[in-house]
Amino acid sequence: MKKLLLVLICFYLFTNLIYAQAVFSESFDYTATAGDSLKAKGWLLSGTNNSNPLMVVSPGLSLTGYSSKGNATRIKESGQDVYKQFSIISSGSAYLSFLINVTSASSIGDYFIALSPSSSQTNYTLRLHIKSQGNGFVIGLSKSNELAGGYIYGNTVLNFNTTYLVIGKHTLVAGNNNDEEKVFVFSGNIPSTEPATAEIGPYVETTKADVADISMVTLRQGGTFSGSILTNPGPVLFLDEIRVATNWKDLLTLTNIDNQQIPATFELSQNFPNPFNPSTTIKYQLPFESKVTLKIYDVLGNEISTIVNENQKAGNYTVNFDAKNLSTGFYIYKLQAGSFTQSKKMLLIK
Repeated sequence: MKKLLLVLICFYLFTNLIYAQAVFSESFDYTATAGDSLKAKGWLLSGTNNSNPLMVVSPGLSLTGYSSKGNATRIKESGQDVYKQFSIISSGSAYLSFLINVTSASSIGDYFIALSPSSSQTNYTLRLHIKSQGNGFVIGLSKSNELAGGYIYGNTVLNFNTTYLVIGKHTLVAGNNNDEEKVFVFSGNIPSTEPATAEIGPYVETTKADVADISMVTLRQGGTFSGSILTNPGPVLFLDEIRVATNWKDLLTLTNIDNQQIPATFELSQNFPNPFNPSTTIKYQLPFESKVTLKIYDVLGNEISTIVNENQKAGNYTVNFDAKNLSTGFYIYKLQAGSFTQSKKMLLIK
């Protein structure tokens, strides 16, 4: 009996070790070539500025105690911003971690990375800032878009051209305008559990509305212009090993999540085969968790069948549609996932 109990305990621990993982992980583990942009690797454009595209650069960053692989990306003074989506975090805390090596920063400061809710990619929260101070720089934080006097900065002056691990934490608190944020910074000796004292925070900005959830990360190349003149250049830095998790432990081990398998966008594929008789396969993809319906209509718009009607996590899906009870003709299948809607036509021939 004792042996059986020991086996069950070991199995429990092992399976939890396997399945515990970050909800998002980006190691930039791609070949760094002249044309290797982040947009080509599943990152989506935020806004319309395509100048100074974010690229995969070599080598990657490393820090003892924080596993790493692959290459990195470089954020410059201004230009293209990109984002990626991940499974929605709707309760508890969202941890954002990354390796950073800063080359330069202005004395005014600007943010370079942020999280967003599923409802709006540009509704940023946990904005992390950098500004120069003395011969180095300091890390800053804003919960939303609070401006003059709103950003708060840590007291530790960090060195340029040195790799650090930065961990931001956004805690979703019940109620209104009371979510809490923290920032931790490490140059080594990374603790296995969350420290009681942070570089910044706990920070609560009560004049700014809380987000309902966390579902996106944005990389921003800031900078302020006066006409065509860049008056406040954003920070120049290398960024690597970006992870989002719901607990501290999952940030510190390179997880087995493969973001190349998580779609970057919603998409409804053409059914196959088409024409078909009597069944066909329909595939679609979700970049993050959504309420999904997949319905079949005739050409007059009458609903014939509901194939899917449920919440589904990010991923690729395949469903089979059997039309043995239908007559020859064209039919329309329509996918609705959150605010995304797409329809395609298929032909049944008997």
